[in-house]
Amino acid sequence: MVELAFGEPDPALFPTEGLAQACAEVLADGGGAALPYGANAGPEDLRRLLVERIAALEGRTTGVDEVLITGGNTQALDQVVGLFCEPGDVVLVELPTYSLGLGILRDHPVHVEAVTVDDRGLDVDAFVAKLDELRHAGRTVRALYTVPTFHNPTGVCLADDRRRRLVDVCAEREVLIVEDDVYRELWYDEPSPPSLWSLAPPGVVLRLGSFAKTLAPGLRVGWLNGTPRQVERVASSGLNESGGCVCQFTACVVARFVEDGRYDAQVERLRQAYRGRRDVLVAALAEHLPNECSFRIPGGGFFVWVTLPGSAPGQEVLPLAEARGVSFVPAVNSHLDGSDRGLRLCFTMYDAEQLAEAARRLGDAVRVAIAQD
Repeated sequence: MVELAFGEPDPALFPTEGLAQACAEVLADGGGAALPYGANAGPEDLRRLLVERIAALEGRTTGVDEVLITGGNTQALDQVVGLFCEPGDVVLVELPTYSLGLGILRDHPVHVEAVTVDDRGLDVDAFVAKLDELRHAGRTVRALYTVPTFHNPTGVCLADDRRRRLVDVCAEREVLIVEDDVYRELWYDEPSPPSLWSLAPPGVVLRLGSFAKTLAPGLRVGWLNGTPRQVERVASSGLNESGGCVCQFTACVVARFVEDGRYDAQVERLRQAYRGRRDVLVAALAEHLPNECSFRIPGGGFFVWVTLPGSAPGQEVLPLAEARGVSFVPAVNSHLDGSDRGLRLCFTMYDAEQLAEAARRLGDAVRVAIAQD
């Protein structure tokens, strides 16, 4: 089975030797900084390094008090919704959206509504219309959860003019943007566009970043960017007051890895590897998918999004594909409205030969599904 369903990095590309060395260095002094609970907001070394990196790569001047170390974007999203939303609030998401993010939102007593995405990202006109509709009905729209850069699952980037208008609208309407920015450094054609957080007035955006895709998800290290007041709200929460930094040891290891210059080499290594795998998969899809299908070529991230004909919903294609030895995430998992005219393929975990074979198997499955209609 070629599992194109899982949005994971290739374990063969984990920098195990460098991380082992960083671990040894962190423990060399008895682990005095790494093994206690640690500061609620995380190790200052890593926060300082993130401030420097953000300034160098994004041109955004920020301070250590605007950075909080998290246990990755999953933990951060869960905590943000719990702390910044009230029971009964509406949280808006994209249609489609990150399927597992929906699960996190549904763990909280909020109502989830969706706004459509097209080939330029979130439809801001539709977003404004949805805000008007919900507020006219007396609903409180508290937040927007969005993946604007190399969107999961579609791979699109929110267009520059829409980015600027979106942050202006949310500033005016007092809607908190929760920006999932996990793929920012994994661009393959040209550098990523500015983050919503870097464009917005202070307090409008909470930006979630992570080392899960560029180092290893098992480290469980990410970060949150917000105002000092927002960061303090998270740092002083019951979770952080009780345990301090949620990933103290691994955060110290990541800090050492970044500080020694190994992180930049790792990111470039991943860009080269994943760019090649993306190119192999899209070429094979062009060769093997029926003409009724279409797909977008992502400029970064992990995923290719394939649009299926109406006669072949993703849930019907999936068992046919799995019987042929390839799997994917059907669109219905990512759509609040039940739409199933698409599928998400992750290209990061396999080599060129396996990806080409997966596309061939998928093409066969789609053809059978169309013929059965």
